[in-house]
Amino acid sequence: MNQRQTAIKAVQLPSWLPFGVIVLLATLLRLYQLGTESLWVDEMLSIWDAERLNQILTLPYVRPFYFLLLAGWMQLGTSDVWLRGLSVILGIASVFLTYQLGRRLVGEATGQIAALMMALSPLFINHSQEIRMYTLVSFLSLAGTLAMSYALDRLTLPTLATWSLARAALLVTNVNTVLIVLPDLLIVCWKYRQKFQTLLTWAGGFTVTALFFLPPFWALTFGGVSQEFMSDQVGDYSKPGLLQVVGMITQFVVYWPLRYLFESNQISLGKGELGDASLISSLFATEGITLLFYAGLTALLCGLLGLCVMAVLTKHPSERLLWLMAWAFIPAIATLVLSYLQGSIWFPRYLMFIAPYFLILVAGGFMVIWNWRKPVAVAIVAAYLIGVSGGLKDYYTTLYRNDWQGVAEFLQQNQQSEDVIVYYSVERFFDQSLSRYYKGSAPLYAINKPSADPLPPAYIQQELGSIAPVESRLWLVCWVFCQDQEGIENVFETLVGDDFTILNQKTFKSLEFDPVKVFLVDSDAETVSVEPPTDS
Repeated sequence: MNQRQTAIKAVQLPSWLPFGVIVLLATLLRLYQLGTESLWVDEMLSIWDAERLNQILTLPYVRPFYFLLLAGWMQLGTSDVWLRGLSVILGIASVFLTYQLGRRLVGEATGQIAALMMALSPLFINHSQEIRMYTLVSFLSLAGTLAMSYALDRLTLPTLATWSLARAALLVTNVNTVLIVLPDLLIVCWKYRQKFQTLLTWAGGFTVTALFFLPPFWALTFGGVSQEFMSDQVGDYSKPGLLQVVGMITQFVVYWPLRYLFESNQISLGKGELGDASLISSLFATEGITLLFYAGLTALLCGLLGLCVMAVLTKHPSERLLWLMAWAFIPAIATLVLSYLQGSIWFPRYLMFIAPYFLILVAGGFMVIWNWRKPVAVAIVAAYLIGVSGGLKDYYTTLYRNDWQGVAEFLQQNQQSEDVIVYYSVERFFDQSLSRYYKGSAPLYAINKPSADPLPPAYIQQELGSIAPVESRLWLVCWVFCQDQEGIENVFETLVGDDFTILNQKTFKSLEFDPVKVFLVDSDAETVSVEPPTDS
């Protein structure tokens, strides 16, 4: 018997190995194809903001912390892969913190499962592969919550300071994360409702956090930033219906964002068509079973979430699990209320600060099933693996963002000496998306189109100055306003003359954004030999 026990011990795996494999998997998935897609508009804005810190840090600032970190990171490199590497590191660190918080509040197995779900989640991978603040949001939220869980067990100055500073950094990274302070305040007031001195100590921590948030609060209210954001950024989106609300758990776990699942099944929905009626009619109009499968998986994930909540409230009351539920549900409910009262902010990226807590709760629900009926748990694992595999396949094989690298390569391969390139889009700033990748010899100019109305020739000449008229072939790179045929023809006529010929054109499509169209025009086509018109 002793020999058998010795043999079993000899083959036991190290305790750190399961989580080590999870971290390795998270790292590989976040590094895979890190530089494949071109930088998109928001990433270019991040770089731009990091390069003008003197304006970002001017009071009243709104969300400067990520750009401050990015500015330091940019001192060591400016390639796409390097700049996205900051989010990769924060994404891997978030996996680690999810594991630590899950094992502390629930148990070892729950922590490992939650960390694995975050490691595999296409949503978390996506934000770990972009130059934006959303992975930092998850990291800081988890760091503050983990510190607070220790402080609630044993209040010390280091744990209180860590919580307060992590929350302060979170609030100046993205302002909607202030909603996490609501459960913090509720938990502290309830736990120490009869300990006035302890409440005063916590009040000091809340005060420090509030001082950091004063400038964003001033900008949001008296500065009008909130009203401007709601009208310009989310004003066109429909209010979240029940399907959007429950579907958020699917986006956290197996798919990113769920509207792309509809796009992948040839169902296009506009900003105002995301209500329940449109979603249900689209769901049953498709001939495929993909959408129905993910609808069932959504119900399954909601069931696991509900099981964990029921276990907490009935069979296994736990103060720590009640904390976890508060950190998950209170900010989510507050976000929904704001979405109905003002404008919809019920989007995965704005919920990244609470998404890890929902992963832990789902993992806790799975452990309830595992302890009850293991065959049922195995079936759930199979459904999850199919769902997340589909999400990962779609994420890694679909071009979501504008292919500026492809546009630049097409121009470089087909340009001739003396050619001129004009970028035609919404704002002059966005021509940097093309100029970042274009390495050819032709000069690059930009036409800022301020509205959907066709541009008059005088405005075009004013924008381009001395190059009008163009004495050689003209490449026109169009984005957003490519359907404005009259406006594009005005550009051609102004720059190359009334008698122009389109020699070549190509369309670069992506799932998430308007396509980019490239036109080659000349006033003397007979002397030019080019590739035949193509479309891709």
